[in-house]
Amino acid sequence: MPTTLRLLPELEATLSRLPGVQAVRVVTGPDARPTEVHVLASRDKTAKQIVRDIQSASMAQFDMEIDHRIVSVVQFDEADAPAGIAAPNRVLIATITAQTTGLESVATVTLAAGGTLYDGTATAPATASSRPRLIARATLNAVASLMPVGACDIEYAQIAQVGGREVAVSIVQVVTADGEQIVTGSALVRGDEADAVARSVLDALNRRLAG
Repeated sequence: MPTTLRLLPELEATLSRLPGVQAVRVVTGPDARPTEVHVLASRDKTAKQIVRDIQSASMAQFDMEIDHRIVSVVQFDEADAPAGIAAPNRVLIATITAQTTGLESVATVTLAAGGTLYDGTATAPATASSRPRLIARATLNAVASLMPVGACDIEYAQIAQVGGREVAVSIVQVVTADGEQIVTGSALVRGDEADAVARSVLDALNRRLAG
């Protein structure tokens, strides 16, 4: 039987085809055995049922037992997709992480599309005012991993008060053969400012993603 390492792409592809599953990433240890399984899924099934489906598919097709404790499931609502993006091209925010070491902060945004996860990372000074731009830059880098977006840069990214509500606003510079274009995007803060900033960047690039 092939080693786990050689099976990894096939395992991820198989699990991504399970009903309700949008994307899967399997992390292996030094012995090439799975140590983490990250799943992005809809709410059509409970998280517990999705984990069981993953265990069953792994055992049936690869004779591989996966401990339920290493499987993490993030579920989304259909409304979470950026407006205007058709289902086959749906881009979703899987995870956002940020950590500070000394004077520098590092953020990683992971997007999911077509059963594949795309990472974008950015660094910035460890200040509160630079955090929205840090998240926006990481999101833009994740989009660049997903598809060619040309020469883009984050001109502005902040949380603003609009009509008594908090709204993330992003301005993205896009350089094309026809010159520089400025696109804007916004997203209502729903408890998580970083998530709202990432969604505002996707909103700004909506037409490119939909295309």
